Amino acid sequence: MARQELTLLLIDPASAPAESQVAPDSIPESDLHATYDATILDADLRAATRSRFVTEHYADAVESGVKALNELVRARTGRTEDGDELMTSVFSPNNPLLRISAGNSKSSQSAQRGHMQLCQGVVAAWRNPRAHENLSDDPARVLVMLATVQELMAITRQATRTRKRRTR
Repeated sequence: MARQELTLLLIDPASAPAESQVAPDSIPESDLHATYDATILDADLRAATRSRFVTEHYADAVESGVKALNELVRARTGRTEDGDELMTSVFSPNNPLLRISAGNSKSSQSAQRGHMQLCQGVVAAWRNPRAHENLSDDPARVLVMLATVQELMAITRQATRTRKRRTR
């Protein structure tokens, strides 16, 4: 499968050419690994997920990727909470520890709330089920999930701290 076709399959399976719509298990490992290496560029995310991905422990890769996001948020803020509580306390539009955009416009508040909700969502929908159940994930879908976590990590890194780090 050509790289462009694999990329289409990752972004929108319905948009990929019919001959590209193959069972995920039939995508050659080398294509998956190459796509991972071309897509997941964040050093912390790669450290947490690459070995799991290439050894086909896909659910573990997702769980570890979301944990890397949690660790980044903790490191930036000094907070010790986890999951939903962490994301709410750090990104709350009312009193954020990390502000993702300047200003107090409705648009800025909406972006702040959206980032908080996306972070909460990946914890609840992606990490938690994999931490409590044995799931088998499709590798192409895992690449999309990890790319999403990578974007959330990039936004979190660029966020401005609004007050001193909390030390516990």
